Amino acid sequence: MNTAIIVEEASQVAQARREAVALARRLAIDADASDRLALAITEAATNLVKHAQRGTILLAPLQIGDAAGVEVIALDRGPGMPNVASSMRDGHSTAGSPGLGLGSMSRIASNLDIYSTPGRGTIVRFEIWKHARMSPAQPIIHGGVSVPKPGESVCGDAWSARECNGVHRLVVVDGLGHGPDAARAAQAAIRVGFDHPRLAPAGLLEYVHGALRSTRGAAAAVASIEPHAAHGTFAGIGNIRAFTWTHDRGRDLVSHNGTLGYQVRKIQPFEFAFPPRALLVLHSDGIDSHVDLKSYPGLDAHHPGIVAATIYRDHLRGRDDATVAVLRNGARG
Repeated sequence: MNTAIIVEEASQVAQARREAVALARRLAIDADASDRLALAITEAATNLVKHAQRGTILLAPLQIGDAAGVEVIALDRGPGMPNVASSMRDGHSTAGSPGLGLGSMSRIASNLDIYSTPGRGTIVRFEIWKHARMSPAQPIIHGGVSVPKPGESVCGDAWSARECNGVHRLVVVDGLGHGPDAARAAQAAIRVGFDHPRLAPAGLLEYVHGALRSTRGAAAAVASIEPHAAHGTFAGIGNIRAFTWTHDRGRDLVSHNGTLGYQVRKIQPFEFAFPPRALLVLHSDGIDSHVDLKSYPGLDAHHPGIVAATIYRDHLRGRDDATVAVLRNGARG
């Protein structure tokens, strides 16, 4: 789950910094990395106030093996950057900011990525680890955003991405309703996925259906990807939308009606092509169904976390939990 902090005045910059440092402490991240996180997030949040007047900071924990980190995404609907490369020059910083600048930020943070469209706003994503690190070349790259309904402290949605024996699996779950009961159902479904890493999508949903009988139930979608074979298998029950994006063209994947844990008439797997650089997008119904990546030139080349955050920013319904998970085939073609 992401922690979302609205930033529209200077006092909320400090709140974003406190929330980020508190998350770093919970993850046992050392003082030096926490200091770098505080500096980078202060710059990002100050830029929201100065450039866009209002934006959102999303925080999430990261884990790779024994290493823990923090993901930061800053998103706004401001004027955007006419030239991102110019904004990355050293010394280019708005008056009143810490003076770090995006160029310097890229040296204290890892994997800085920026997507900005004039007139539509900017998304900035970066990671803070104990030691600065760049993502190695991977056959699959994933990212996501999962935010509770306004006023709720827990999210009734959940998502996970993991690999087992070269097969990568993406799961998105939407617990019925919202609040703690929905969150318990969603987390129960995610646990089933971790307990059965080798199950194909349809088989996993069968297990989830049985495991959720004592809960309020959920919708869920599962995709398994074999990146080097450029192939995927998908199965879904309920209101999780799924689509692939390949060479400027989208293809919806079919989910069947039903509620896992209550009534499911049919669980059917579907196979699909998933060539190098293709994207797979899964989102809950807290996001409207009109997402079309044609509206975002060049977005599909950015980190999947940037893609997910852009969809979240522009297609959030605002009356339910909202989750977007994105996976890219990074295998060499």
